[in-house]
Amino acid sequence: MKAGASLRSRMMAAFALFALATALCFSLFSVLFVYSIEDSFFDNMLRQEAAHQQRSWSASGSLAAPLHGSVTLHRALATFPADLALQLRGAARNGEFFGEQGRHYHVRKLDLGSKPAYLVAEVSRDLVVRPRMPFILGFLAVSTMAILVITLGIGYWLAWRATAPLTRLALLVSGAEPGQLPRHFAQDFPDNEIGALARKLDEAMARIAEFIEREQHFTRDASHELRTPLAVIEGAAQLLAQQALSAQAADQLQRVRSAAAQMAQTVVTLLSLAREELDASVAEPVALLPLVEDAVVQFAHLLDGKAVEVSVEVAQGTIVQSHRAALAILLSNLVSNAFGHTQQGDIRIYMEGGSLVVADSGPGIAPGLRERLFRSGAKGEASDGFGLGLSIARRLGERVGIDIEIDSVSGGGTRARLSWQG
Repeated sequence: MKAGASLRSRMMAAFALFALATALCFSLFSVLFVYSIEDSFFDNMLRQEAAHQQRSWSASGSLAAPLHGSVTLHRALATFPADLALQLRGAARNGEFFGEQGRHYHVRKLDLGSKPAYLVAEVSRDLVVRPRMPFILGFLAVSTMAILVITLGIGYWLAWRATAPLTRLALLVSGAEPGQLPRHFAQDFPDNEIGALARKLDEAMARIAEFIEREQHFTRDASHELRTPLAVIEGAAQLLAQQALSAQAADQLQRVRSAAAQMAQTVVTLLSLAREELDASVAEPVALLPLVEDAVVQFAHLLDGKAVEVSVEVAQGTIVQSHRAALAILLSNLVSNAFGHTQQGDIRIYMEGGSLVVADSGPGIAPGLRERLFRSGAKGEASDGFGLGLSIARRLGERVGIDIEIDSVSGGGTRARLSWQG
């Protein structure tokens, strides 16, 4: 809506500026025109007077009486009106001059040989434009305002007609939900540039909707289909664990169980991402300590045979406003990473400044891996996974408003931090 209003305002401003510039140019032209007409009248009067004096001089060698009462004849500058002579500064010349007390002069030189003469017309009583200039300027100002108001009205109407379909299209697109994209809306728009844009958007929306539908179906189907063999693997592994096995077989069985648990976690995460209802708007008060304890118990088998001490320093009753299922998945991801990569030392899970921190004394993250840690396929040399865990966790966190930060020093352990936005 803001974009449409802005475009409409710009169109109206363009109309207003054009109208104002046109009106000002017309006003300036009008003032110059009436001034030039008035000056032309006085120039013609002096031209007629000069022709009359030239004929008289040629016929009798003397100057005749002026034809107009406002014109006087002078043979020297000393006889000029005092206020006019003061402006001429000792050298008479043709031109237009403003005298004192509203007097206005036009001067024209007569070429009579060695001793020239000058015609001086004091035309203040014959002026038409200047006395009426306040009225003329007022009329032009009122006309300019009227033109501006009319142009703004027409501009608003045209801008509204031009931008209304575009605004409607913008509202239609901006209000579209990923799972409910508008379809077949182009036919409701005019057959012009906006209609062409609507048709292209309609086609793009259709392709996006089909793509989203395929992706959602694939993710859901794949996740559901993987659950059954994972459950079979986990059940068989539990039965084998109850039997007497050699050390090597027990180790291999533990790796199978670990891989199955990681795969199950990945499947749950993928399934959660496929659900459009998973967002920060369904956040609720969540007791943090039970979720942490569940994650520790779930992945405790990753610490079997390791000299690792786990400490949970989350106070009983600690509540966070979050999406429960997504938080459980993220905690499982961070805890499993810490348990799987720490061979000895300690793992601490604690609160710091409103954030939950999972810190381990493992080997840390290699410098070359830190920059692409959250990219798909990024994993360390010792990792048995596919490098998808943190990438998927980051996407899941962004969906529900949970920030994930990883700080690590090679050889100095890793600190993973969960922070809640807002």
